[in-house]
Amino acid sequence: MDDRGRRPGRLGSAARAWARHPRWGLTVKAALAASLAWGVAQLVPGPAGEYPYYAPLGAVIATSTTLAGSAREGLQTVAAISLGAVVALGVDAVGYPNAVTVAVVVGLGVLLAGWRRLGTAATWVPTAALFTLIIGNADPFGYVAGYAGLTLLGACIGLAVTAVFPPLPLAPAQAELDRLRTTLADQLDDLVDGLRQESLPDEGGWRARMRAIEPELGRMRDAVDVAEQARRGNRRARRYAADVDHQYREARALESVSFLVQDVTELLREHERADAGWADIALGPRLRPATTDAIGAVADVVRTGADDDRVRAAVDRIEALADRIRDERARSGHDLFVAGSVLTTLRRSLRALTGREVPAAEG
Repeated sequence: MDDRGRRPGRLGSAARAWARHPRWGLTVKAALAASLAWGVAQLVPGPAGEYPYYAPLGAVIATSTTLAGSAREGLQTVAAISLGAVVALGVDAVGYPNAVTVAVVVGLGVLLAGWRRLGTAATWVPTAALFTLIIGNADPFGYVAGYAGLTLLGACIGLAVTAVFPPLPLAPAQAELDRLRTTLADQLDDLVDGLRQESLPDEGGWRARMRAIEPELGRMRDAVDVAEQARRGNRRARRYAADVDHQYREARALESVSFLVQDVTELLREHERADAGWADIALGPRLRPATTDAIGAVADVVRTGADDDRVRAAVDRIEALADRIRDERARSGHDLFVAGSVLTTLRRSLRALTGREVPAAEG
């Protein structure tokens, strides 16, 4: 097929991924919600209508990457603003704005901002209290009605826009899954490279080969959790249900593999290094080649997914390692506990990646 035949498929795939990326959709929805909120605020009569800019503020606050998040953040922000306004009204009742009353409302606002139910919107408590005390001093109740009321109005508009165009952030979640997958495969490749050196790495050498897996794992969890939360109340969720379910299963598998890869990395760092005594070497030259082959084969499956040929190759190499360990145990009479632990970890990794028991190699 020529380039013209391939291009529509590429563009179609890119367009689907682009459409599911939350940042672009969030940008358009926030702009639309703010514009609608501003237009509606112009129709509000009375003192509250003198503060129309709070409506688009509420719309932006309530436009989130998930429908549930939009509702939660909108309600938390309005609650925080209302709480701050109540503090300011109470202080204003006993004194005009001055250094003392400013200190009191800010202090009380910061104290109340520690209420966990307000979430990230808690910082609005002292801000709202200060604004109400100073800006709304001439007409505090009218200002509070405009501030809290129009913010709530804007939040409702933002929530409505989000409900009409619900986000489903699959692309960022997949990007984090792919990034973690690559990091895990690279870590296994680093172990293979270390084992194949003419002289084993010392402890410092192994530490230099250890990658930061936990941060990658944390980012993956967050991205997949956001995609999972976005399914709630999302009319598009059914269309992409298979994609979301696949991502969730992949995330759980890679989470398990992450712990297993860290385990085998620690085993080799502790027991297969140049500065360990000969009796403490876990693998030695007899087991090292089969171990590197097995780790490298598992790394291929981690990097590319559970392709049948690669899985079969990994099974063969893992079972070849098992045979080699059995032979070495019979020859030496030693338990070879660490080598057995490496073998078990590789089997469990392959089981997590494929979702099935690892069959014994034929032959």
